[in-house]
Amino acid sequence: MQKYIYIVSKVVFSLIILLPVVSLIGLMFGADVEPKPEYYHTPEAYLFIKILMDAMYITVINAIVFVVGLVLLWTKRAALAAVLVFPVTVNVVAFHAFMDGGLLTSGALLGNIMFIINVYFFWHHREQYRQLLAKSV
Repeated sequence: MQKYIYIVSKVVFSLIILLPVVSLIGLMFGADVEPKPEYYHTPEAYLFIKILMDAMYITVINAIVFVVGLVLLWTKRAALAAVLVFPVTVNVVAFHAFMDGGLLTSGALLGNIMFIINVYFFWHHREQYRQLLAKSV
């Protein structure tokens, strides 16, 4: 049972990570992926995302997260992928918590799920992390 939970959480986490790539593919084919004020609960959140989009920062982050998602989905390095994607997960949750009206908004749902699954991966691979945190002599 635990193996199936791990596999399902791995697939769901990878799909959440790969969702922004789908929007970038839409960008290549002329789809409108410009942020709209109605998607955000505060004007500050909209302005912040618009600035990040104009600076191409989100595109670079999406590319990095896409590679991490592929590593997570297709290799046995899920522990490394969880560590690499954790800062992005924390930033998504922090954005919704502090700028976009809270963690219970509709926009925060995927970020919250991503955070919970990431913590689950940390717990699942805790033996591998124990070596990193062990006191060296």
